[in-house]
Amino acid sequence: MSTPVVLAKCATYSFAEVLSATERIIAALGGLQRFVRPGQTVLLKPNLLTARTPNQAVTTHPAVIRALIHMVRAAGATPVVGDSSSAALIIEDVWEQTGYRALCAEEAVALIRFEQAGSQRFEFDGMAFSIARPVFEADLVISVPKVKTHIFTVFTGAVKNMYGVIPGYQKTMLHKLYRDPRRFGDFIAKLYATVKPALTIADAVTAMEGNGPSGGTPVNYGFLAGAVDGVALDTALCHILHINPHRVPYFPALQEAHTGETRWHAITLLGDSPKDLALRPIRLPSVFVGYFAPTLVYHWLGRYLWIRPTITKRCLACGLCLKSCPVSALRAAPGTRPTVNYRRCISCCCCHEVCPARAIELRQSFLLNLIQNPNKIEVIKNIFIRRRP
Repeated sequence: MSTPVVLAKCATYSFAEVLSATERIIAALGGLQRFVRPGQTVLLKPNLLTARTPNQAVTTHPAVIRALIHMVRAAGATPVVGDSSSAALIIEDVWEQTGYRALCAEEAVALIRFEQAGSQRFEFDGMAFSIARPVFEADLVISVPKVKTHIFTVFTGAVKNMYGVIPGYQKTMLHKLYRDPRRFGDFIAKLYATVKPALTIADAVTAMEGNGPSGGTPVNYGFLAGAVDGVALDTALCHILHINPHRVPYFPALQEAHTGETRWHAITLLGDSPKDLALRPIRLPSVFVGYFAPTLVYHWLGRYLWIRPTITKRCLACGLCLKSCPVSALRAAPGTRPTVNYRRCISCCCCHEVCPARAIELRQSFLLNLIQNPNKIEVIKNIFIRRRP
C-alpha cells in the first residue's frame, strides 16, 4: 500500500494562509479527528535550535505552531509546546528571539522547559541517554520541523527534529560519542523509532540551504508538507529538493529497521504537485561530514577526513562556541576571540551551529574534498598521466 505525503502551497506566514495550508494537509491525511481526541494533551514539538528570529529560517516559524494550536483546541484537546535547544544557550533567550514566548503567552499555551521537566532513561548500543518526560506524558506528539540542509547530516527534517527531545548537554555529548556520521545516523534512527510522532508538519515556506542548520541562507520554497510517516516525509522532501537520500547518514538505519517508508516509488504525493510549486534543487552545504565514506573507510581514514572551524574577525567573543564544544577544543581569555585546538576537534560543528554572528567558517581536509568530488580525482589522475615520460 502506498504511503501518502501531502504538499500544500503556502506563500507567506500570514495566519490565514498557514492555517488553510495546514488544514488541507491534515484533511488529506484523514482529518485531525484521526489523531486527536477530546481531552487529550498534544505536544507540539518545533525546531528551536538556537536564539534566532523567525525570518532567519533557523527555527520553525511560530505561525505554523499557532495554526496547529487552533486546530488542536478546535478538536477539544489541550496543546502544549516544547523543545530543547543547544545546551550552550539560555532557553529564555531562545524563546524570546524565536517568538515562542510571545506566541504561547498570546495563545495561553504552556511552553515546556524540557531540562526541568524530568526525563526517562533509555539505552542505545550500551550507552545510556535520557528523553524528556513530557514527550511520554503527552497523549500524542506532533512534530513540526524546519526544512534545512545540515553540515553533519546533509539534511534535517522530520527524523532529525526528534533529536530535540533529548534535554540539556546530552545532545552535545552524543556528538562526542558518535563522531562517525554513520554511527550518529544509527542513533538518530533509533531515537526516532523510540519517540515516533503521530503526525509531522514540515515548515518549508522559508527553508534553509547551504551551510545549515544555522549558518545557511534562507530560501523561499512556499509550501508546507505533512505525513503520518515522518520517514516517508523526509524521503519525499529529499527527492523533490534533489537531495540523494543515500547521502543522509540516518537513512540506511531507517531502511534496515523498516522504521518508515524509504522507497520513493512506494510514496504517493497528494495536494499540490512539485511542478505547480516550481521547486528548484536546494543548495547543499559547501562542506559536510554526512555521507562521505562507509564506516570501514572512516575507521581507517577518519584522521584524514575532517572539517575544521576557523574563528573569523566577525567574532563577538560571546563564548557560546566554548560552551557548546563537547571536547573543549576551543580556548579564549574573557572578551577575546577563541582559538581552536585541532588535535582535539572532532568535526561535530556544534560551535558553528550556535554562533550568533556567523563568525565561524569551516574548511575540510583535502581527502574529504576528493571523496565528495570524484571528478577532482579524475582531474588529478589525468595530470599525473600527462606528466609521465
